[in-house]
Amino acid sequence: MKVETKETSTSTYTLTVEVPAKVVGQKVQQVLRDVAHQVNMPGFRPGKVPRSLLEMQFGENFLDGDVQTALIEENLPIALDQESLRPLSRPETRVVDYKEGKDFTFEADIEVLPKIEFPEFSTIKVEVDADPEPTDEDVERVLDDLKTQHATLVPKTGEDTAAIDDVLIVELGEGDTREILLSEGSDLAEQLVGHKVGEEVTIKLEEQDFTLNLKELKSMDKPDLDELADVLDKEDSKELVDEIHAQLQERLDQEYENKTRYQVLDAIIESVDVPVPPRLKEEVIDHEIEALQRSGRVGTVSDDDRTAYAEGAEQRLQREVALESLKRSQPELKLDDEKFEEIIKEEAALRSLNPAKFKALLERENSLQRFRSQKEDEQVLDFLMDAVKVSKAKAKKTAKPKTEDAEAEGEAKAAEKNPAAKKKPAAKKTAAKTTTAKKATTKKAATTKKTSTESKAKSTESKKE
Repeated sequence: MKVETKETSTSTYTLTVEVPAKVVGQKVQQVLRDVAHQVNMPGFRPGKVPRSLLEMQFGENFLDGDVQTALIEENLPIALDQESLRPLSRPETRVVDYKEGKDFTFEADIEVLPKIEFPEFSTIKVEVDADPEPTDEDVERVLDDLKTQHATLVPKTGEDTAAIDDVLIVELGEGDTREILLSEGSDLAEQLVGHKVGEEVTIKLEEQDFTLNLKELKSMDKPDLDELADVLDKEDSKELVDEIHAQLQERLDQEYENKTRYQVLDAIIESVDVPVPPRLKEEVIDHEIEALQRSGRVGTVSDDDRTAYAEGAEQRLQREVALESLKRSQPELKLDDEKFEEIIKEEAALRSLNPAKFKALLERENSLQRFRSQKEDEQVLDFLMDAVKVSKAKAKKTAKPKTEDAEAEGEAKAAEKNPAAKKKPAAKKTAAKTTTAKKATTKKAATTKKTSTESKAKSTESKKE
């Protein structure tokens, strides 16, 4: 087999492959036998139909397409290996010359990793965002979610119209009763707020219509901050707030580290030309849209939608191309087998798994190579963080979250300095919350509904994203 390679751009090659006539003849006979076994013709056993009769029935050149396809599929991988080329996308092939008894020639357009000339990294300056800190609003959001989790449902008196933060008891069908929390901004709340108990309402959910009978309206009696701390077995409200703040800070730090790494990588990409092979880009966009359509998350995709997907795919592919090119130009950044086995052991320990079992699990899911590539990417990103000049933007000062005791203390000091100032009214508490029975009820709810502040902190940060 003869192979000629022509570089047509920094990321594309055209291969011209010539397959010997002898190989072509063998493939013709093989395809003919396969077709003959599939044809049922009176008077002939399967596989014994003469070629002349098959040509009369299907045409003189009925084998050509199958023979050409088979020859390309078998010989293109050999040619790529011979030329040490690794395609990033599906090659485009075309027949140049085909005739039985003669050499078969075809061409293939190949997209490969582009050649990138990186600058001296020490000359690149990157300003990254300041170290993040949780805001008062972040902490309050977690606290409010926790209060909602540990609230006690009580009948809503004096009002039969559904409002935000109410819990609506509905009947979906005979004997099928459900509770719906009318959260602000939710689709269900928009469709149900304003309706009264006793009404029959039709709502739309995931493109389906459901008829609900509104049976009862309840409100949430949420614990105050001190009661919530007691429910969650904290010494006081300050310990609870400090713990939430610390957990939010830990999550923000992890996200910041990842974000900063890619800010540095993007700065390097901006300093050089990182072309994205066009067919690779189209294949990635098609794959992502098909995956979203299979999951039911999107329907028909317009040209504008596809353009939006293309912009996101362009950035991701530029990053992947740059990382792969860096690994190729800096061989020491690739993981050797010994180092990779150490990483396997560390990751397995984090999951309380045996290293061999963890590795076998990755292999079974066909994700071992992807896992290795991910770890190599992290190693490259760490290298870049050390190689370029990184400066941080000035941090914005954020006030530390206040506990209820701290707020009360601040108001008292303000009153001492200005006795004439109007005293801020204290937050209202229901009578039920001052009784021992209320405390007991809240503690009982905690045993069945307790959720860690850490999980709520993570949930809150995810919502912000």
